[in-house]
Amino acid sequence: MKKIVITGASGGVGSMLAKGLAGNGHHIICLGRNKKKLTALVNEIKLNGGNASFEVVDMMISNLVAEVGDKLIKDLGNIDVWINNVGVNNHNAIGPTWELKPENWWNEVSLNLYTTFVGTRVAINLMKKHNYGYIINLGGGGVQEPKPFGSAYGAAKTGIVKFTETVNIELKDEGLKIKLFAFNPGFIKNDRTKILVESEVARKYMPKLEHILKYGKMSEANDSIDLIETLISGKADELAGKYFFSDDKNISHAINNNEDFIKNERNLLRVKL
Repeated sequence: MKKIVITGASGGVGSMLAKGLAGNGHHIICLGRNKKKLTALVNEIKLNGGNASFEVVDMMISNLVAEVGDKLIKDLGNIDVWINNVGVNNHNAIGPTWELKPENWWNEVSLNLYTTFVGTRVAINLMKKHNYGYIINLGGGGVQEPKPFGSAYGAAKTGIVKFTETVNIELKDEGLKIKLFAFNPGFIKNDRTKILVESEVARKYMPKLEHILKYGKMSEANDSIDLIETLISGKADELAGKYFFSDDKNISHAINNNEDFIKNERNLLRVKL
């Protein structure tokens, strides 16, 4: 059993990860802003035989996140895994980039990228005492290919992937045995996805999403859960810093061929010249 923190756990992918990982026997600490939803999530996990708790916190307020981290260490002794799941795809940040309000564009970037920085910073400082732990950051659309009319989201998620690789190198250079990974959970059906896809702005600028939601093959939360389990098992430690996709299920191949993945810088963001 590992003690796993999940940020943005009150809904969407976060709540799915919380339920799935709790079902695998881990203790899940759910972080979010909505106390009502967090309470319902933790109660559901417990009713199904799982172990969970929650803390109400806004991941945009760094000092409050640090205070929650200190409280968790006091209550639990240590944290094994920290998953930076906060992900926002606001309707007011979708459209031609030159038509978006600067504050809306920057808010979208901040809610995705800054919260990942804050969570990573707090997690590392909590894990340094035991010199052990895993930090997992969620990438997404816009990383492996452009995301037209979603430049804020795409820029933030791309930044998260490069941030993950960079911080992992820093930890290794400092002799710390804390591992960072990033992964793309894919397009998973949930209430938040449905609201986004059916919005007027998404239908106008991203019409393919609605077709995928209704008729296409969606990603499964269980694939993300299986990937996370592998990443935190220690089997993939040599591949820390890399970016994986839950859909392609190639983590076993990567582990078995880790020398090739490392030598050829596979699953990393690189500019080809």
